[in-house]
Amino acid sequence: MASTLPAQKKGRSRRSGTPWTRGGCITCKSRRKGGCDRATPSCNNCLKLGRVCEGYDDLWVTPLGPSALVFKSDKGPKRRRLNSSSPSQPPSPCSSPSSSDLWQDAQLSPQPVTPGWSVPSSPQCRVIDLDVEESSQEQASAELDCLSVIPKPQGFLSHLSGHEAHYLQYHEAMASQRLANLESEHNPLRSFLIPRAMSSPLLMKAVCAISAMHLSNRTDSLDAKTAAIDFYGRTLRGLQAVMAQSVTEVVPDDAMLAVGMLCKYEVVRGSVKHWVVHLTALHRLIESRGGLGSMDSEAAHFLRGLYVYAYSMGQISNRKKVLGNLILADTDMETPRLSIYLGFTEDLLKICACVAELPALAGDDLSLRLAIASINDSLLTWTPSSTRLNIPQDLTQSTLVRLKLVAECFRDAGFIYLHSILEHMSRDISPPYHTTSQTPNSIPKWSTLITTPKHIAIDRLLARIQSFPLDDHCEYSALTFPLFIAGAESDVFEHRELVLQSLSKLQENFGIGNTLRAKDILRILWARQDAAVQDLSRKAHWMDILEELQWELTLA
Repeated sequence: MASTLPAQKKGRSRRSGTPWTRGGCITCKSRRKGGCDRATPSCNNCLKLGRVCEGYDDLWVTPLGPSALVFKSDKGPKRRRLNSSSPSQPPSPCSSPSSSDLWQDAQLSPQPVTPGWSVPSSPQCRVIDLDVEESSQEQASAELDCLSVIPKPQGFLSHLSGHEAHYLQYHEAMASQRLANLESEHNPLRSFLIPRAMSSPLLMKAVCAISAMHLSNRTDSLDAKTAAIDFYGRTLRGLQAVMAQSVTEVVPDDAMLAVGMLCKYEVVRGSVKHWVVHLTALHRLIESRGGLGSMDSEAAHFLRGLYVYAYSMGQISNRKKVLGNLILADTDMETPRLSIYLGFTEDLLKICACVAELPALAGDDLSLRLAIASINDSLLTWTPSSTRLNIPQDLTQSTLVRLKLVAECFRDAGFIYLHSILEHMSRDISPPYHTTSQTPNSIPKWSTLITTPKHIAIDRLLARIQSFPLDDHCEYSALTFPLFIAGAESDVFEHRELVLQSLSKLQENFGIGNTLRAKDILRILWARQDAAVQDLSRKAHWMDILEELQWELTLA
């Protein structure tokens, strides 16, 4: 009887059904069911089938790990024909590791990088698991469509786990846009970094660490924070293995990009210490390669913007110059592109870095006065076109207008910062209490060399910011430093609420942790100033607060 029956066809066939669309509820999407009418509170599709409609919320409200419904069916997993890398298990909660310790002590064999990937120019392709059994077809299809925005390499990604796929998707859809000061069609956090991470397990982990930390900041998700710590530690251990091999070999570009991403991770986390470790390491690695000119052109442009931005911001907010003289030479590069971090503010940031060096001239009054006059003239004559830059063709006029408005805020912030540093220097060299023999005329009048008074620069800056919507246009994410310096130097009580509200908007819209650190410093400073309101000679200064806390604050 068995011999008379036709042999049963093995394998699986594609299940027919209504085409799946992105417009349905979460339940219909996960079951790959079309025809969802998006009715509220439950769609009619779910009501007819007796299922619980999960609504239409943002899939990123809570992190989607390998155990989430859209990644796994209710039934137990079945055997797969290919042995792909299994989804990574959720990492156990732990404290953030010490960067310097892991740089020196961690050991981990590097994962193999599959060579020969060629990434297509169009991002509309999928990372496909070809070995899902028939019973898992519905939820697998939903997963594929969730990942449809990830560029697909021409090969099998053995190092892409379920957690990595999730956080890579979040990076493409959300974090890459919120973690830049300029959004464009060719944002390198997407167009450059994602294809590189696809073929580099080390860089992939660094990108996922940033993505998970950003998601944690926006949602207060413990799972995302735990995943961020896990990816961060694995990246550090992977870098240690690369450094051990670099004694006889050149450090690869992807390892240097991973170091830059760890510095960015610490800024997103709101670190007041570890970002310095990573930025210093990046500078040494670039020097060991012979400069940016020895690197791949795209990698060099990306790291240049990241480094100059982070270095300049670190110089501005740290009296002890925690980075030392680590200026990055880029004379061997072509004309710099408009950076997603610097925008039109590069010259202004360099001017502010010069202001930070003025205390070193305190013993030479003539040199100090000449330096103040030069800085003042540079701020007065600055224009957005002062620096020659290659501007991408896809930038809209409205984007360029926002970049210029932000840069004008930085110019006002430069004047305020100049006044702030000179006042702090005056207090350092003057006695705290005036006697009959020590009159106010004995205090140096350096501020008279500045053509824009401090209160005018503060009023102009805050009036401009008050006219901004401070929405999710990422150009506004660069305003942390102007807001901080205006709040720290203003004597008008009403300005405090505006500064705090604006910093809170930046935190809500962009999820960068250093805005919280900026608010912490301002609250402490204002409390000190209110307590000493009757004793102006003992007025607190924000740099004194940073020194007391031993914080190495970055406002990048």
